[in-house]
Amino acid sequence: MVGNILVAHGMRKGNQNKALEEFITTLLKDEEYHYELAFLESDTQSLEITMEKMIEKGITQFRIVPLLIFRAMHYIGDIPNILSEMKDKYPHISSQMSEPLGTHPYMKSLVERRIEDVHLVDQASKSATVIIAHGNGSGRFTKAHDELKAFVETIDSKRPVYARALYGVLTFRNDLDEISKQYDELIIVPLFLFDGRLVNKVKRFIDDMDIHCKLHITPSINFDDTLRLIIRERLEALQF
Repeated sequence: MVGNILVAHGMRKGNQNKALEEFITTLLKDEEYHYELAFLESDTQSLEITMEKMIEKGITQFRIVPLLIFRAMHYIGDIPNILSEMKDKYPHISSQMSEPLGTHPYMKSLVERRIEDVHLVDQASKSATVIIAHGNGSGRFTKAHDELKAFVETIDSKRPVYARALYGVLTFRNDLDEISKQYDELIIVPLFLFDGRLVNKVKRFIDDMDIHCKLHITPSINFDDTLRLIIRERLEALQF
């Protein structure tokens, strides 16, 4: 039997996991496939616990879709390590993991729509876009930054587009103030699953910076139907 697991980062404290579960439930309520949601950080709903419960029900093949935008530490290290440990513990099972969400072609269209939906104060003003993803604070995992920069290069825009992150060497905290000196208006696109804790952190950091132009901060991915389609196609691409 084949089982589907969506894996989010999560948090051991606070209501982040509950908020994310409600978000995913609402987003996928009309989908026909069955799935379980697991968290990398959870005492009761971890990936290991979720897989063991499914194994008890007869599931032997797992389709894993990480709810991660790019290949940071959790994608490259944490999830594969857990799957390897589960394989050692249960040799009869097998698993496949999908590509991250942000490398799907549909994500480009979603971000371009976010940019197009912004109404500049002056259409003739000098403006640019800054796309902010999670990034990676660990110097050992640079793939997420490489993918973010490659993603930004694909964006069709008449104005400059910058790749920045919340964490790591690409953090916007290094130079967003300097970038803002070059423009009359900046469009900020938070590339996160939904407008929650991390997006609020981005906004707080920006508020603490000396910004020299008008800012337009778009919604993140949120309940956009594009995300639902990306998750479905990531699952469908995994075949046993």
